[in-house]
Amino acid sequence: MKLKVWLLATRPWSFVMTGVSVGLAGSLAWRAGSFEPLNFLLTLLGLIAFHAASNMLNDYYDVKHSVDKHGAPTTRYRPHPLVSGQIGVRPFQAAVAFLYTVVLCVATYLSTVRGPIVLAFTMAGMFFSYFYTADPVPLKHRALGEVSVLLTWGPLMVGGTYFVLTGRVEVLPVIASLPIGILVMAVLFANNMRDVDYDKAVKIKTLAIILGKERSLKFYQYSILSAYLILFALVAAAMLPPTVLLAILTMPNAIKLVSTFRQGVPDAADPLTAQLTLRFGLLMIVGILIGYVLEAFGFKLPVFFVG
Repeated sequence: MKLKVWLLATRPWSFVMTGVSVGLAGSLAWRAGSFEPLNFLLTLLGLIAFHAASNMLNDYYDVKHSVDKHGAPTTRYRPHPLVSGQIGVRPFQAAVAFLYTVVLCVATYLSTVRGPIVLAFTMAGMFFSYFYTADPVPLKHRALGEVSVLLTWGPLMVGGTYFVLTGRVEVLPVIASLPIGILVMAVLFANNMRDVDYDKAVKIKTLAIILGKERSLKFYQYSILSAYLILFALVAAAMLPPTVLLAILTMPNAIKLVSTFRQGVPDAADPLTAQLTLRFGLLMIVGILIGYVLEAFGFKLPVFFVG
């Protein structure tokens, strides 16, 4: 079987979101004076394996629950080797088990370096990963998919990586992770907005179905807006350097995206939102690093306190 088919089964294009979360934690740890390249790379490897396993397990249970099948929206917008029969069920299950084993091996090693808190972060993430679509409580089918994604790609991934790199559990990475977690959540929500009619037909209860068209548009709009507001708040509270406001360069893109959704949810709803997330995240990371370099060379950056 071709390696390309297996690679497509993991949805590798989505890994950039994990890269952004890990990169954000890395930039915060570097600014805090504690960055270990080996642990950073191992964490990135483990979390990409985690993301790949989550994607594949999601596909497996969606096929098992007859959500993903020939003619389903998912099969029109991306390759689905399990539905097309390019990969059998047993090999697919084995691949998922292998990827989760990689995650546990990396986490176990890192726990010997930093302590059992690493395993606590890992277990919390695996809970959301497994029960996203798995029985007996598939979170996605109970309108809890967005919450699980926000927590996983936000506080858990960023906070966990920061702990691996620094050995400290702190408030800053948790709060700083919220803009990214919210935008990753918006990617999922955009997907669910597009698929709302199909999801209704297969008896899935997503947040987009519960809210309805108009309120879903508002939720999507306010989710994106909140990412920028939290960023401003972090700078105003002097928790991040003002250079992190480089991320506001993506605002025209965000405004255009929301305007597009108002005219009708596009077929490319999730990749368009993912592009915004990637640009926002990269500029946020670059802003933190620039701020660190300027501070290291003695430049006094303006500080704005909330009065």
